[in-house]
Amino acid sequence: MPETEDSTSKTTSGSTRRKLEEADFCEPCSDDVERLVPREYITQLTPPIGTSFFKYQTATLFDNEPFEHVFMDVVTILIQTLTWKVDVYAYVTGAKPDEDFEENGGAVVVVLVHSGWLSYNGRLGESVSRVTAPALLAAQAQLPPSGSGLENGEYWNYTISYQAAMNMFNNMGNDTFTFDAKYKEDFSRKNPQTGVTTLNGVEFGSDLETSGDIPQNYNLAGVSVFRAGTLGAFPAKFSFEASCGYSNEQRLASKTVDVWVDINCAT
Repeated sequence: MPETEDSTSKTTSGSTRRKLEEADFCEPCSDDVERLVPREYITQLTPPIGTSFFKYQTATLFDNEPFEHVFMDVVTILIQTLTWKVDVYAYVTGAKPDEDFEENGGAVVVVLVHSGWLSYNGRLGESVSRVTAPALLAAQAQLPPSGSGLENGEYWNYTISYQAAMNMFNNMGNDTFTFDAKYKEDFSRKNPQTGVTTLNGVEFGSDLETSGDIPQNYNLAGVSVFRAGTLGAFPAKFSFEASCGYSNEQRLASKTVDVWVDINCAT
């Protein structure tokens, strides 16, 4: 089971932080590793203190986890090492979470913020992260989306940009206000990153290639957005799958962690 924490309130509604590129996290790394340059990002996903019907959770899905494959039942090959953390923000919006929630046009929005790193040891191949949600939760977006990167020499520059006006409640659920949820992060990586929605969730990843026998390090970054029109969707089991393989052999290593996501119906 992953390490998880949850909270219905936090002390700040927004912040600007500095993050380091993945070269900071692991050794050894090649000379071609993405640059060790601090990057700034803005997160304003936690509503003000006193907001009703909001819940925050965090889970470490994989912590320096090796992904290996046994060839011919003899040789064990390390393909990648992965650290993947997810922060979960669940907002009850548009209507109070009562028996008239659906009739009054209420919706639950779940925002997942992915972070971490991976060290890829294999030859030409891929590393993919998948999130599968129950049928009552529809995937709205995976950011950054495929094709949104800007090529800059040997690197690709990406911007994760999410913003939404949340119709929420405060004063013990008696008053309403609009919360401007916002997340923005700029990052660079050496291989293009894909990001798509699927029939039952989202998927993001990259085609990767090492230089000789030296592992290549990559940051893990992304935002997933889900939406449900019924309170009956919760608690919801989200499945987080990490898989990797070589170009001519699919999914040589795959691991899945389940996380239960709930909402806060208390004022």
